[in-house]
Amino acid sequence: MMPCCLRFGITLLLAVLVTEVWTQNPPLGSVRTECQGSVMMMMLDKSFVGKYFRINVIDNKGALVSLSPRLAAQCGYSLTVDFLGNAKFLASVLSCFAQNTNDETYKLTVQISVFSNSAMTSASSYVQSMTCRYSPWAEREILCERNYMEVSVRRGVPLIEPNFVQDDPDWSLAYPEATAADNSIWKIVFHLPANRKTTMTVAQAMTNGYGINTTPTRILVRAAYNSTESQPQVIQTVPMAVLRSTTFYKQRWMVMMVDTAVTCPTDGTAFTEQMITWNVPRVLPPLVPTPQITTLDVQMGVDGRKLDPATIHNRDYKLDVGPQLITVKIPVGADGGYYKSHVLDNTYVISYSIEPMLEHTWQDGPEKTKYTVLHPITTPFMPRPPVVTNNTVPKARVFNVTLGTFLPDVELVKIIVGPETLTVPEANLKGYNVQEHVFPNGSKTYTLQVPFEDPNVKQKVTPPDTRTYILPLTYLLNIVPENTPFTHPAVVEAILKDIIPPTVTGYCDGAAFYTMVTYGNMGRNWIPFVGSRELGGSLLALYKYNANATNFWMTVPYNSVDATYEVISSSGIRSRLDLTLKDVGTMVVVADFSLSCSFPTKMIDCFTNGTMAALAVKVESVPSLSPSQLTLRDPSCRPLQSDAINAVFYFNVNSCGTTRRFDNNLLTYENEVLFTSYRLRVACHYLVNDTKVVQFLYQNNPAPVVQPGLGDLAVIMRLALDSTYNDFYGARDYPVVKYLRRPLYFEVELLYSRDPQAELFLENCWATYSADRNSSPKWDVVVDSCENSADEYLTIFHPVSSNARVLFPSHLKRFEVKMFSFTSGRDALKGQIYFHCSVVICDSNRPSDSLCSRRCIPGKQRLGRSAEGMDGGAVKVFVSSGPIELKRDGSLHFMPRSAQFNVWSLLGAAMGVCSVVVFVAGVVYFWKMPKSVY
Repeated sequence: MMPCCLRFGITLLLAVLVTEVWTQNPPLGSVRTECQGSVMMMMLDKSFVGKYFRINVIDNKGALVSLSPRLAAQCGYSLTVDFLGNAKFLASVLSCFAQNTNDETYKLTVQISVFSNSAMTSASSYVQSMTCRYSPWAEREILCERNYMEVSVRRGVPLIEPNFVQDDPDWSLAYPEATAADNSIWKIVFHLPANRKTTMTVAQAMTNGYGINTTPTRILVRAAYNSTESQPQVIQTVPMAVLRSTTFYKQRWMVMMVDTAVTCPTDGTAFTEQMITWNVPRVLPPLVPTPQITTLDVQMGVDGRKLDPATIHNRDYKLDVGPQLITVKIPVGADGGYYKSHVLDNTYVISYSIEPMLEHTWQDGPEKTKYTVLHPITTPFMPRPPVVTNNTVPKARVFNVTLGTFLPDVELVKIIVGPETLTVPEANLKGYNVQEHVFPNGSKTYTLQVPFEDPNVKQKVTPPDTRTYILPLTYLLNIVPENTPFTHPAVVEAILKDIIPPTVTGYCDGAAFYTMVTYGNMGRNWIPFVGSRELGGSLLALYKYNANATNFWMTVPYNSVDATYEVISSSGIRSRLDLTLKDVGTMVVVADFSLSCSFPTKMIDCFTNGTMAALAVKVESVPSLSPSQLTLRDPSCRPLQSDAINAVFYFNVNSCGTTRRFDNNLLTYENEVLFTSYRLRVACHYLVNDTKVVQFLYQNNPAPVVQPGLGDLAVIMRLALDSTYNDFYGARDYPVVKYLRRPLYFEVELLYSRDPQAELFLENCWATYSADRNSSPKWDVVVDSCENSADEYLTIFHPVSSNARVLFPSHLKRFEVKMFSFTSGRDALKGQIYFHCSVVICDSNRPSDSLCSRRCIPGKQRLGRSAEGMDGGAVKVFVSSGPIELKRDGSLHFMPRSAQFNVWSLLGAAMGVCSVVVFVAGVVYFWKMPKSVY
């Protein structure tokens, strides 16, 4: 009698590791099971299995069987892990160790071992069982899994059909083997090309990696794609793996042979950037004797699950059944698949993976075949180099850089900024603000913000006012769970016109140039040159050089060797001072400044004794001139005195080639100072026959005649940090914030004047709620040069002493007021307040002016004064402060000050640097200054 099933031989191949299994169940929700046709599916969540786990099978005796890749293919198992780390375990319902009940119900039990380390020691083990029903079976079913091919055939003896034909050549080739075989033994014949064949017993076949078994109603053969007897073949352009075999069993009175041929596609996919095309032959010659088959049903699915037509349509899948090929088209990126990150030559690339399935049921003759293919597809690598997007708004002075786009399996590990390598937490602690941004589809980008002022940001200056900020970056990224690192370099630039270059201003009086250099915001990264000489060494003292944190100023005599004479006239010299600022490193000119002024100078003296004196100077138009080489018309008449700039001639009108001429009653003597390309005419005029009556009277020496001129005076108002008046708030510090009743230290100074007789006085000072000094409300803090007697907190005047900064104490006034606020009713008003002063500049030697006599101005006198009507030439100007804000202090109460409308209160104000330039009448004396050489 024919045995019902094959059980022998299995134990020859399997190593039983343990005989008892711990029955701990997996955590709830960590394992899901599904039955999909003839395949049992088990999904394991990443949070449960982690990175290191193993799945073994438990047989029906409770023994644990370790699954190697070879044994998994032989017994009908496969295991995959997706890019997120989730695992999927598939088993054929006819797999080894599955408990089969009447070819209808199947139960499989596995052990899941989870390890905490790569050495895979100290496992936590769990047991998971699943039961599936699958019935009825087709007469022949073929399953093409990722690692094995399986064919199962009904092994019952069918009735003899009238049209039965012996049409398979493999039968005749196998028949001699079957009839010559020993009784009561299963064998398998593998059919090879050129009518070759290999015969094996079941035990031998299983030793060679084949899976052969019988069930109550079926016989099955399972083989790996790369098994020895498997042959490659192309069917309708699709590469296939073909295993042609006949399995038989002989008894004394009969021989049963079963066609167990199987063929599965090994490829058949084509790719574009947008579409995956998968072809499967509709007719498979190794399985059917004739190309005429009847297709009963074709279905497609994903991940082993069949899809209904609506889902196929919604996902833009296409299923086409042609006469030769069944074609499946899947858009790249469609639902049901997933993208995965990779690195190729340090370049970021991605692939798209999907696991489509195809189930084709056909009929050839009276029997049906169900042909199921599970065919994982992964596209070729698609380059996706990260894009660095510069979102920087230069005026914000912060780099804003976006890097992306990446798939969810990419993580940013470190950033190299300049020479510094930082982890993401370290970068955020440093103030770089690194953020990950995840989009609804799971893709992500990374943003990075770095201030322009960061030490790792490089700068390149483009004169005159532009800086390029350069941020060198290298991103260090990692792909999980494989831990595949890669890098992406980037250089980000931002251009901003934020350079305030140094500026030079100046003016002249009758004897010298006065210049001031304001540094700008680049610091003092330049070298000043006066004329052609660097300003340093002895020149600093010679030119009375002074400097502070923002400026330096100096005084250069008009006849200095570093000045240039432009034009000579009989009444004076036009001289020019050139001041150049050159970059410290490159010596490129950063700023240049020229100041030209006319200086009254007596060039010729005519004496009554008949002698003449003439001054000749070197001018810019004759740069090669040496004054000592100058002569008069007579070359023997050379300078009485000369230096590098000047030459002085002294001669009699009757010598040195001097000519004379009469013009009516005028006698004129003329000569010339000569050199190559230099000619200076000198002349003296004398009256002829002129009679003067001179009356000698005794009287006091008359006062010198004073010619009024115009010059610039600048007045500045500053707010000091404390009562030492050593440090002051700069323009960038405004608005200055102060607490209530805290003192404010103001200083008003006359700038640039070196006249010790000039004196500055404060006429009136007041505070307003706006920058307009004429606005209301207002509060007086100085009235008629005195404290406001109506104020509860009197203004305090501070004396001014000479020091390195203060050369003329009379040019400054200092006073102190307490911080206060305007109020409306009893409520303090919020906002900014400003201080203003009317300032009088006068001659301190004129005691007739009450201000200059250091007394408070009486009210009736004050009413009669005006900026235009002050006696003695005094001038009144106005200065105003920058804004000051009141910061509330819980320990203090508001100190309201009534204003003219009793509804406002003044919020404390800090003084900004504000200067007023006015024209003032003064005394200008002209004198002759000898030119000296340094």
